[in-house]
Amino acid sequence: MIGSLLFGKPVVQKLFTASGVLIALGLILFVHPPEQKETSGTVLELWHTTGADESEFQPALWFNESHDEFQVKAVALPFLQIEQKFLTSMVGGIPPDVFIYFGSVAQWSSRGALLPLDKYMDRDGFDRSKIFDSVWPEMMWNNETFAIPVGVGVDAFYWNKEHFLEAGLDPDRPPRTWEELEDYAVRLTKKNAEGRIEQAGYIPGYWSPFATPLFLYWPLQLGAKFLSEDGRKVNLTSNACVEALEWETSMFEKIGREALIEKRASFGYGTQHGFLSGQLSMIEQKSSFVEEIRKFAPDLEYGCAQFPIPEGGKRATTLGPVWVGIPRGARHPDEAWEFIKFFTSDETQLRAAKYSIEHNEVGFFPANIEVARSPVQMTVPCMDIFLESMDNAYSPTVVPLAHVTFWREYGKAWDLAIRGIKSPREALEDAQREIQKALDSQIEYDRFYRNYLTEREEGRG
Repeated sequence: MIGSLLFGKPVVQKLFTASGVLIALGLILFVHPPEQKETSGTVLELWHTTGADESEFQPALWFNESHDEFQVKAVALPFLQIEQKFLTSMVGGIPPDVFIYFGSVAQWSSRGALLPLDKYMDRDGFDRSKIFDSVWPEMMWNNETFAIPVGVGVDAFYWNKEHFLEAGLDPDRPPRTWEELEDYAVRLTKKNAEGRIEQAGYIPGYWSPFATPLFLYWPLQLGAKFLSEDGRKVNLTSNACVEALEWETSMFEKIGREALIEKRASFGYGTQHGFLSGQLSMIEQKSSFVEEIRKFAPDLEYGCAQFPIPEGGKRATTLGPVWVGIPRGARHPDEAWEFIKFFTSDETQLRAAKYSIEHNEVGFFPANIEVARSPVQMTVPCMDIFLESMDNAYSPTVVPLAHVTFWREYGKAWDLAIRGIKSPREALEDAQREIQKALDSQIEYDRFYRNYLTEREEGRG
C-alpha cells in the first residue's frame, strides 16, 4: 500500500521532543554542511524514512521523468536516525527541501521546524476537501497548516472466526458492546488444568510485545477530553477516562490477571504474535495488520470491524497520518511546493496506490478520499471498514506540547492499574500531575522559542 511504497515499512511512532532540540544544539558544533555537487539545475533534497527492504522512492522518480525545470533527490534515512539528523540539519541551517514523516505534526511545527503552507495552498487553490476531514487537525498548529497528509492508518477490531465457531458464537458477528466483548472474552478463553491460559479470548491493551497501549478510543467513546480548550490544562481524571480504565481493569480481573499477564509475556513477533499464532481470539490493531496476516497467517479466517461501544457511547478510533512538509530554512521552498503539489495530486496518489498493491506492500492507505475509495484500493481486505472508521477517527496527539510525556505517563498509569498496583483513578491522577508539569514547562519553552525564531528571521538573533 501507499505507506510502504512511500515511507518504508510501518514502524513504531517516535516523536519530536524539546530534549532533541537541545541535543541537536550540542551536536551542531561538530557538524559541517555537506559539500554540494555542481549541477546545471536546481536539485531538491527530499528526506524520508526507510525500512530494511526499501526500494527507490518512486514518486521522486516519476517527478523527475516528467519535469525538466528541476529534479528531486530522495534520501532514505533509517528510522532510528532520521529525527536526530533532521534536528541537527535544522539547527545548522542546512535542512532538506522536503520532509516526509509520520506522527505528530504539532511536535515539529510548534518548534518552528516546518514552514506554514497556507499561502501556497490558498494561492494555488489546494482542495482540502479531497483529503479525509479527520486527518486535517493533525496537520494544524495555531490555526496554520504545516503539512499535507498523504497516507493514513486507523485502528480496528479483529477476530478469529474459527475460534468463534468452536465457542458456539456466530463467526460473522463480532461483539458490538463492551458487555458483549467481556462475555465473548470469557467464553473464548481456554485454560489448562493448572489454570494457565492456552487460548486467550481477549487481552486488554495487547498490541504487540513491549508496545505502549495506545488505546484512547475507549475513553473517547465516552466523550473524554484530555486537554482544556485553551491547551493549558490536562484532564485525565474525568469520569470518561476513569470509567474506561476501570472497565479494562475489571476484564483483567474477570479473566484472570496473572494468567493473562503470563500469556501476554509469552508472545513474540511475526508467527509468534498472539493473534497470528492462533493463541488470541480478538484484538485491536492497525489497518496495515491485514498485510501481517497475509504474510504470517495466510490461512487464518478472520473478521474486521469497528470497535464495540459502551451503552450510550459513540464510535471512536484513532488514526496515524503520514505527511509531507517543507522544513523552515529550506533553500528552495517554492520548488518544494511544486513537488508537493505533484506528490499529492490525484494522479500520483492513485499511481502510488496501484504500485503498492501490485508489490504487496501495505502500510498506510491513501489520505486522498477518491483514491482510498478507488477500485484498486478496495481490493485490500477490510478496506470498507477502514473507510467507515474515518468518520469517527481521532488524532492521538491529545497534548501536543507534551506529547511524549503524555504517552509515557499514560502508559505507566495504564500498566499500574491493570496490574492492580494502583486504582485507575489514583494512577491517572499521578499521570495527570506529571503531564501537567511537562506541559507547563513546554508552554514557557514554546514562548521562548517563538521569540527566538522571530528575532533570527528579523536578523536580530
